[in-house]
Amino acid sequence: SFSFLAAAQSTRITLPMDSRNPFASMHKDVLDATPEDQPGKEKLVAEIKERAKGAVGGKVYPAADALYSKAIEVLPDASLYGNRSMCRLALGKFQEAFDDAESAIAVDPTYSKAFYRKGQAATKLGAADFTKHLAAADAYEKGSALEPENKVFKSLAEKARKAHVEGEAKAAEEPPPLADKPLKMPIFRPRGFVDPVKKGDAASEAAVSSSAGGAKKEEFRGYKVTADGRKTTFFNNDLDDEAKALIGDIAPKKLAADDGGGATGAQAQSSAMAGASSWNTAGTWEERSHTAWGKGRLEELLLEAACELPNGMGVVTVGKVVGLEGDCSVTMARGKKKHPFDWAFTLEWALVLKDAGPCKGTLKYPDVTPDCEGEYETAMEVDRSTPPQARAVLDEFVKRSGAGLQPAVAKQIQKFVDEFNAIE
Repeated sequence: SFSFLAAAQSTRITLPMDSRNPFASMHKDVLDATPEDQPGKEKLVAEIKERAKGAVGGKVYPAADALYSKAIEVLPDASLYGNRSMCRLALGKFQEAFDDAESAIAVDPTYSKAFYRKGQAATKLGAADFTKHLAAADAYEKGSALEPENKVFKSLAEKARKAHVEGEAKAAEEPPPLADKPLKMPIFRPRGFVDPVKKGDAASEAAVSSSAGGAKKEEFRGYKVTADGRKTTFFNNDLDDEAKALIGDIAPKKLAADDGGGATGAQAQSSAMAGASSWNTAGTWEERSHTAWGKGRLEELLLEAACELPNGMGVVTVGKVVGLEGDCSVTMARGKKKHPFDWAFTLEWALVLKDAGPCKGTLKYPDVTPDCEGEYETAMEVDRSTPPQARAVLDEFVKRSGAGLQPAVAKQIQKFVDEFNAIE
């Protein structure tokens, strides 16, 4: 791993001592480092990102928050603000998470994940203030504009809009404060009292009959009786034979590949070359799901992932893929083809470690998308039966992303991406 004590000699990093830092015992070397030149800052931030990723994987969010804060202090960028927003959301600091997401957007308005983080934080704030759901919906819709093929943004935007409507309705139903309520005195009526206006009053009954327009008792407003005696709604429209003949056959018809739905042969050929359906000669939005194939193929590739440890210590293998969820599709919009995918899964790994014995555990991948660009968030868990002396080796070759099992898994994911992108 990167040593800042060695780097300090070449990049002029000073390491002041500060015992007040709550994570001084774990990450004091990086949290207290003060690089003075650009190479030193870049090395420091690279190391901080690696440690913060491990802290997030282990759900040690306070440490990850402190590490990302230090990186932002040294070299701020949109991804650092976005990652700190994620940590603060997990810590229940919803307003701070919202502010970090807005800072990420200010740095890079094209960073779609920042809009996702903003929407998450606004949704949490919506529990106390339903109007925040509008901010969440707006964030998700802007993220969807950047990634129109991403179904997650569209779904979350709809949920946020619905939550706002429900919150607004609930607020309208809540009784006003006591001071705003008009005082009503109870009306006392003796037992057996009959209101002459409501019962037994001929004038009242005549008025009711007049207001009904003289309608018969069995007739209801908004309904009508058809020619065959059926009672139906007023808006029901039964077509006679003449109307059906005038409209013609309106049943859907399948278009042939050479038909083009009225398009010229050249248009149909151009559409086919672009990968669009025969009906989509205009090149508008089109989506074809490949989720069934994607799940099967990705699982096959992941089961082939393996890593041989140095010095004959053993081989880490993947025995099972658990909870593989997500989707993949090929989209066409304005003549441009895209291959979006979104997966989440957990790998059950095993290793017979030399001089230690059998080891096993899981490696969770909560978010595998094209935006990850080969760098995936992971969380490692070790089974209780694993010998304690194996922990250092597992941390190095399973938990860390730079060596061991994770690069092997990333290679298999890339194979899936290459095969998927080749689909027309």
